[in-house]
Amino acid sequence: MNIHHIREAHFRNGVVCPRCGSKSTKRDGKMIGTGRQRYFCKACGRTFSDLTGTPLSYTKKSAEMWDEMARCMREGKSLRATAEELNIAVSTAFAWRHKILASLREHTDEDSELDGIVEADETFFRRSYKGSHFKDKLNPDARKRDFEQRFGRKPRKHGKGAYNQGVHKRGRSKDQVPVLVLRDRTARTVSLVLERVDAQTLRQEMIPVLGTDVVLCTDALPAFKKVCKDAAIEHVALNAKAGVRSRGVYHIQNVNAYHGRLKDWMVRFKGVATKYLANYMTWFEYLDTTRAITSGVWERRFLAMACIDTKKIHRKMVYTSECAICHQPIR
Repeated sequence: MNIHHIREAHFRNGVVCPRCGSKSTKRDGKMIGTGRQRYFCKACGRTFSDLTGTPLSYTKKSAEMWDEMARCMREGKSLRATAEELNIAVSTAFAWRHKILASLREHTDEDSELDGIVEADETFFRRSYKGSHFKDKLNPDARKRDFEQRFGRKPRKHGKGAYNQGVHKRGRSKDQVPVLVLRDRTARTVSLVLERVDAQTLRQEMIPVLGTDVVLCTDALPAFKKVCKDAAIEHVALNAKAGVRSRGVYHIQNVNAYHGRLKDWMVRFKGVATKYLANYMTWFEYLDTTRAITSGVWERRFLAMACIDTKKIHRKMVYTSECAICHQPIR
């Protein structure tokens, strides 16, 4: 069963036109070159396929290749290894990866709400602008000037330390990107890529993903205390420097263990561009929370999750809430 069968299995009470919401549709006699069935809407006169409105629409490759792409993503393979295995260009593998991850992130962010005891702690990744393009490709000096003007610092060689000084800065600095990880005791996880760690940013990003009845466990960062006080959230602060690592059932050991698994997994990519960091956080979240699912079923559920319609014109399409393969809840 490939991705097209998965998509068709998510239609409820027949095929619904993604543009006008009408159920007055019929199969179009024309087939796409990849063997995908098209449908014709009698109400609006438009045609559509099972992938219309998803990141995989207009793809020119076969459905089986997307199944293989999902397998490569579960194994965490690099772009070059994925491209070589699927016999596609590296740029194609890159586009496919981020199409799937962007859709998965948008869908999971809508349903993210943590309850009960929630652990929160921040970790840091080096700020990276790799992949940035500039107009003057033949003049290295002009490119360096453009880079410094755009990003406020000189470019550095890959693998060098902060500001090209050969020193790796730790903790909070403008060369580090903070990622706040929140995790409850049911293993639901939300990773937030922040510009800075202060009370205003935490209030804006953290409060929307917290339920109405939570106990937030954090370190002794004052910004957490201020946000929890303003939002009337019960807060347990643990000062590790003073030797306080737990108070009964309250601790942040789960989120710290998650940080360790995340950092070990990220090493394989040898640095991720900051503008794509949120996609990689969502990728690892899904891998970490679904690692018990068997091979084969995981890939199909992963594609089903990533191929929920994202365009506003498809808001009238209705889906079942369970996976068509294993009949488990999508979220």
